[in-house]
Amino acid sequence: MGVAVLLVLLALYTARKVIAREVLTGWLRAHGVAAQLEVDGLGLGAFGGRLRLGDPRAPDATVDDVRITYGLRGLSFEVRSVTLRAPVLRARLHGGKLSLGALDPLIEELRRRPPQPDTGQPRIAIEGGVLLLTTDYGPLRLAGDATLEDGRLTRLAVRADPARLHGAGFDVATGAATASVRTTGPRLALALEAPLNRLQAGRVTATGARLTLTATAPYPDLKRQRLDGAVTLRAGLAGGQLDLAGDSLAGLQLNATVDGQAAGGIGDFALNGLATVDLRSSGGTVRGARIGGLRASVKASDLRWTRPGGDAVAATPRASLLVQTVDAGDLRLAQIRTQVQGPVSFGSGVLRAALTGGLDGRGAWRGLGAVAPADDPTVAAAKRAAQGFRFVTTDARVDLAAGVVRVALPRPARVLADSGGVLTVSGRSGGPVVGPDGGRLSLALKGGGLPMLNADLRRLAIAAGGVTAEGVASVAGSFGPAREATLNASGTLSAQAGILRFTAARCAPFTARKLAFGANDVEGLAGRFCPWDGPVFILAKGDWRLRGQVEGLNGETPFLQARLAGGAARVTAAQTSGRLAVTAVLDAAKVSDTARQTRFNALRMGGTAGLADAVWTADLAFTTPGGKSLGDARLRQNTRDGRGGLTLDTGALVFADGGLQPLQLSPLAVVIASPAEGQARFAGHVDWTPGGTTSGGTLSVPSLDFQSAAGKVSGLKGEIVFSSLAPLIAAPGQMLRVESIAALVPITGVTAGVSLDDKALTITGGEAAVGGGRVRIESLSVPLAPDAAMTGVLVLEGVQLHDLVEASPFGDRVDLDAKVSGRVPFQSLAGKVRVTGAEVHAIQPGRLSIARQALTGVAAGGALSAALGPGGAAAAAAVAANDTFTDFAYQAMENLAFDKLDAAITSRDDGRLGVLAHIVGRHDPPKHQEIRLSLFDLIGRKFLTKPLPLPSDTGVDLTLDTTLNLDDLLADYAAYRDLRGSPPVQPPAPITAVKPPETPK
Repeated sequence: MGVAVLLVLLALYTARKVIAREVLTGWLRAHGVAAQLEVDGLGLGAFGGRLRLGDPRAPDATVDDVRITYGLRGLSFEVRSVTLRAPVLRARLHGGKLSLGALDPLIEELRRRPPQPDTGQPRIAIEGGVLLLTTDYGPLRLAGDATLEDGRLTRLAVRADPARLHGAGFDVATGAATASVRTTGPRLALALEAPLNRLQAGRVTATGARLTLTATAPYPDLKRQRLDGAVTLRAGLAGGQLDLAGDSLAGLQLNATVDGQAAGGIGDFALNGLATVDLRSSGGTVRGARIGGLRASVKASDLRWTRPGGDAVAATPRASLLVQTVDAGDLRLAQIRTQVQGPVSFGSGVLRAALTGGLDGRGAWRGLGAVAPADDPTVAAAKRAAQGFRFVTTDARVDLAAGVVRVALPRPARVLADSGGVLTVSGRSGGPVVGPDGGRLSLALKGGGLPMLNADLRRLAIAAGGVTAEGVASVAGSFGPAREATLNASGTLSAQAGILRFTAARCAPFTARKLAFGANDVEGLAGRFCPWDGPVFILAKGDWRLRGQVEGLNGETPFLQARLAGGAARVTAAQTSGRLAVTAVLDAAKVSDTARQTRFNALRMGGTAGLADAVWTADLAFTTPGGKSLGDARLRQNTRDGRGGLTLDTGALVFADGGLQPLQLSPLAVVIASPAEGQARFAGHVDWTPGGTTSGGTLSVPSLDFQSAAGKVSGLKGEIVFSSLAPLIAAPGQMLRVESIAALVPITGVTAGVSLDDKALTITGGEAAVGGGRVRIESLSVPLAPDAAMTGVLVLEGVQLHDLVEASPFGDRVDLDAKVSGRVPFQSLAGKVRVTGAEVHAIQPGRLSIARQALTGVAAGGALSAALGPGGAAAAAAVAANDTFTDFAYQAMENLAFDKLDAAITSRDDGRLGVLAHIVGRHDPPKHQEIRLSLFDLIGRKFLTKPLPLPSDTGVDLTLDTTLNLDDLLADYAAYRDLRGSPPVQPPAPITAVKPPETPK
């Protein structure tokens, strides 16, 4: 029996390796794991061999050298250590789930089996292990060593080969990375270092960076499934470049720390503590702007990370940002600082924040260039303000919820120019300045010599990489040549893709006290600027364009003494590469004269104007209000040297009955009554320099026939050269000629010298053939002031008055044959003619006949002497004045042949023309007359009671004192000329004659 037992034991010992292999592989197979084991050593306390798990053709795990030590603890068998040398494990990560192939059933069973509290855990050591992990994003190979003691990981050192992982929305290429875990007592320390050759996630790309991570934490209590204790985390990202949608930051240095306490279950613990983030960059580009030097820091002392119900993070951080420089085209910002604080949280995929803080920095814009000596004050002020300014806001609020950002300004933000100007940005009605439904804010600019700006933005929206603002704005100030200008605009301002656009909602009223062009200012400018053909204003890459329709344009040009009213034009102005160009099409405008004495009647003006290469040009056409062409004008203004000019040419103006008439052109042509027939032409110029303005022109009249107050004028010819157009001045000595005037008496061969200055039209040296003699204009001054009197002196030389009297309204009662000379000073005001100190005298004998019915109040006196009989006895008897002598006076004036006639003519205070004539002559009836009286008639004075003929050749010494209503006579004559054959005019008042005492002979 003893030998048998010995033999059995010997046999078992001999077959111990086979028995051990079968026992282990059988146990694995019983748990669903196919295994192959080669035992190369088995003793009382140790086991060794090689192991393969899974399909023999493609095992999931292989261990070239397995060493297991074991022994007895009391009556129980226990494994004391397991050493795996050069193990290779193949695993797969798919859909977020890890699979170890054939080992999955065993691992699942062991995971469900709770650890035995009284059972010791073997020491497990892995030496030179390899993990070949296949993922949905690419393969990974990790190699390393690990040690577990009493069920706790005490040491781990892993090396990862360079890898390339890519999937939906990301692509990462890493270099050789290392990770380590070491457990000391109850604490676990983790270290990771991984180069990121390239990381792309969405629109973010990082290249050439290196990630480092160190952490300490309490070792998880697997028995209680708890994680309690202090946690520290240090993470860093150094070097490389970060790109985001065309923006980039280079030389990144990112450091983050967490110091806190963890408490709770392993799967649902909470972490509370202090977190800090420090970000630095050497520079980069953001939205096309170059960033030089950036540093940001965040500190939160109340960080809380909770896991129940999903990971959630909350904190109240204090953050600061410093940007050294920002260069965007001509704009440079420097020392931009911001500090914010407020609650921030992230949970269920939603980020929320409510931050308050301030912002300040400095800036400069070189787009306007340096201040030049030729700059006007407003442009110079704008340049100075742009050269240096500070921007600051002490109270701003940013709210973020579900991807929606709201920005509010409880207190105004300000931009303060070093030169003194201030731009204030304020929120409105407590609402946000930026929000999902649009923001609302107001802008105010003043001081520093800048224009005053007030803008009310009713809706400010930021979306799709652009900004849109709707509202109204008013501007007041001086802009370039516009002095003391105002503009009130309403519309939408948008900025997107580097392009700024303003689209007007309505016409914008504007005014300007003047447009300053040196000596050629335009004053009192006003009108409306209306939208036309798209946005009114576009600014892109430093170039801009302004386009619109001008309506109701009004203004005055003092240097031309003209006013523009009701103008309408389409205007396009653009600046490209610093060059300004303007085109304008003027549809219609009313041009009127503002000179003290109106030179021309209202005209209509249209045409084109433009600015190119710093030179303004304009081609203008003028018409009457009815549309008849009146000529053209061309303007040129060089903005570099301030020199320019305006040329005018009416062309041949053709006057015709029923067509164009001179009075339609100018009130100066009032003496040219319609119908006028003939031609005239005016060509002129206005030239200016910074030193002043000169002008001139020529009026040419080849031939003109027209009606005048004196009668029809035929054959007016002449040329007048003007040495100035504003005021209108013509040099003396310029002659006009008239072939004939169909007046009361025919007038022929009229000539006159004409001159004009800023006070009056002066005619000298004029003369005409009238009544067989000449009438000369010694002087005639027609003032340009409407309330001034016209004055002149006419000189008569041998003028026969017969036809003049015959054609007068009293020609049927008066007949005069007198050839006279004399001098007649006169003045005329408001249609009233006054004569002062005129003298006329006959130069040869003549005749006068006045009908009795034209005379009233005739008085006569005298004495009669007669021979009483033969012998020469004489008797004298005084005879009293009576009707006989009055009748003699009537007879004397009915047939008076005179040798001398002198007349003094002066207007009286009541306006009537007084004529005091002294006539010396004799009674010369057609038939010889004498008085025959008997002695008894003389004695009895019977002849005094009966008519007596005035004897022929009776000497007459007559003083004729009469008055005429000259104003009525002239008015009646004018009406007569106008009516051409109307009924006779009202006869003048009766003439009063006085016959001084005279003894008829």
